[in-house]
Amino acid sequence: MLLAITSDSHDNLVNIKKFTDYCNTHKVALVIHCGDVTEKDTEKFFIKNLKAKIMFVGGNADIVNQEKFKRTNRFQKIKHEPIPFLDLTIDNIKIAACHTREKAKRLALSKKFDIVFYGHNHKPWQEKLERSYLVNPGNLAGLFYRASFATYDTKTKKLNLIILDQLR
Repeated sequence: MLLAITSDSHDNLVNIKKFTDYCNTHKVALVIHCGDVTEKDTEKFFIKNLKAKIMFVGGNADIVNQEKFKRTNRFQKIKHEPIPFLDLTIDNIKIAACHTREKAKRLALSKKFDIVFYGHNHKPWQEKLERSYLVNPGNLAGLFYRASFATYDTKTKKLNLIILDQLR
């Protein structure tokens, strides 16, 4: 299964559209967003423009997180409420995703996961910690670093960093 992992899109609709077009063209099956979508309308934009399923992890700059206790039925309609961290298994690969490196590190050190995705600091990064790979796909907004995202093929276990401005 081909996954696309992104983070910190911060309402940059131009870059989000390039990202969703890439995902649709390359038959991405699942998108994992590691937080800081920011506005609820941006979340809806992702959902509307993606053919793939998408899972949102809550980030510190997400308005939807700040309104967590004010929500009534808004998310019941779209069924994509951000979660504190993601824990799933695909093709026998244990995957976790969260927003901060600190939490990602704790998840990796638990030795329960093969790969842990995170965001928050906007910097693309990959390292091995214990038996887990820690991967930051960078940021989709293009803040502090060039806009980027990652893809991961669960069959081949191939991880790619994609720089958004290099896409045609």
